Amino acid sequence: MSYFNTIIEWEGVVVDVRARYWMAHKTAVAKVGYDGPTEDEFWRLLKTGAADGQMVRFGREGKVTDYACMRDEYLRSNELMVKDELLPTVWENLLVLKRLGGCHLVTLCPNIEGVNAALNRLDVWMNFDQKRALPADRERRKQILKDMAGGQRRTLVVAGTVPLAYAAADAGLAVVGMKTGLAFPQRMRQVGVDLFFETLDELTEAMTRHDPQLERLGVL
Repeated sequence: MSYFNTIIEWEGVVVDVRARYWMAHKTAVAKVGYDGPTEDEFWRLLKTGAADGQMVRFGREGKVTDYACMRDEYLRSNELMVKDELLPTVWENLLVLKRLGGCHLVTLCPNIEGVNAALNRLDVWMNFDQKRALPADRERRKQILKDMAGGQRRTLVVAGTVPLAYAAADAGLAVVGMKTGLAFPQRMRQVGVDLFFETLDELTEAMTRHDPQLERLGVL
């Protein structure tokens, strides 16, 4: 296989963020004085892209806004980011991707200090050539992804969230979705992703055997 470039998302692809997201939700919904869904229902709502109002049962509009602001603040806090843990066999598969060419990390979390601390704590920082926190602005996000691709035709974006999948597709890059991520496949299909993998093991195995579906994307 010739030089291969991978841009891989932190949340839901490299690390399991469920403990952080659940704790941020629980803390925020309690602060506004309402009950929220059960943990299983919370994850179903999150992965379907439910509105914030569905996370705060019977909450007034102002309370829902307060909840969302506090939840987002907790999500990017150093205190909760220590709950992130590597997904199974990630370390081994990052080595495979690194051997194939460039392996770059992106995150939608603006707390790059917290991400760097997690990279060090989980001992995976050395597996990435570049590490970038993507901005909220869609055009800037798209341009950064293009720059990270560096003009390489064989560039694959491995997405765990809809915003990254959307930005990568908008940048004209090949994208696959991970089912360990923060969105059900049907949501990613709405932004043009139609190939999904259960684990990074499954993805790297498909690469090594030149899976026809990856060849269809033009990355093999």
